[in-house]
Amino acid sequence: MFDIGTNSIHMKIVRVYPNLSFEVLDHEKDMTRIGDGSFRSKKLSKRAMRRGLKVLTRFTRIARDEGVQKMIAVATSAVRDSKNGPQFVKWVRKKTGLRIRVISGREEGRLIFLGASSDPEAPRGKVLIIDIGGGSIEFILGDRRNIVYDESFPLGVARLTDRFLTKDPPSKDNLRNLEEHIEEKLSEALEFFSRKKYSMLVGTAGTMINLASIIYEAREGRELRLRGTFELRKKEFMKFHAKMIRMSGKRLRKLPGLDRKRSSFMIAGSVLVSLLMKRLKEDRIFISDKGIREGMILDFMMKSLMKLKIPKPSLRVQWLGQKPFFSGKIL
Repeated sequence: MFDIGTNSIHMKIVRVYPNLSFEVLDHEKDMTRIGDGSFRSKKLSKRAMRRGLKVLTRFTRIARDEGVQKMIAVATSAVRDSKNGPQFVKWVRKKTGLRIRVISGREEGRLIFLGASSDPEAPRGKVLIIDIGGGSIEFILGDRRNIVYDESFPLGVARLTDRFLTKDPPSKDNLRNLEEHIEEKLSEALEFFSRKKYSMLVGTAGTMINLASIIYEAREGRELRLRGTFELRKKEFMKFHAKMIRMSGKRLRKLPGLDRKRSSFMIAGSVLVSLLMKRLKEDRIFISDKGIREGMILDFMMKSLMKLKIPKPSLRVQWLGQKPFFSGKIL
């Protein structure tokens, strides 16, 4: 299965079994940054499309060499929001044979919730899940029976960085304008969540995991090996955030625990998380190692093995191993 995001393209080769168990056999990732330059023009650049095609050609070749029987591909914000997204999809199909499904923000949220809420130790009550991607941010509120809120906003870290963080390090005006824009776009949603009760706030995707990794390594002096969730505490995070927003790109790239290819987006991500914790009055976020790709695995199994015409919003899954090489079983 292929996840074509704004910043990165992932491929997982997964073996599924009739007893509803599965294992990830291979994982490939490339920081293709297909969304570069697309936010202002509303078009994927020719250079970005060529990068995307090159990566997907390599990934599909690997999949065929390993005897994959079925390929599933989804594209999210960058392709979804670009005028020439359909052209890119057709080009990839012609060159590689891969059928890409461009999913809506709500479908993206559904898959994220399916993956991130699947741990059997997850609370029984409502959970608010926030996924910060490159092009968009998704908010999903629900429990094992239903999803009550699922919305996508064009506030991904690559999009925000491109528009607001024009100086290195960011100026006070850069940061103020960024915060004001986020506040304006999310005010209604955050007001809605302030009136709702939920038992846990969960963060997913690369930006959140990188923030957890940086803070853990600064505290413990060793690499974070995330299994399940990491508790990101507001007090510890805010101290680090105050330092990060003053850092140059060169200094950011040297931070232990940070994926250097994500360094240019981390200030925007930190500003987003800071604002969310303040407005939601939360003193912690539980950073999950599961998200859209794990949701894609479970969604495929529900439809192909469980024969469910209407997929369940959440499943209980016994997860084994460590990201990205999970194995597990639907309970």
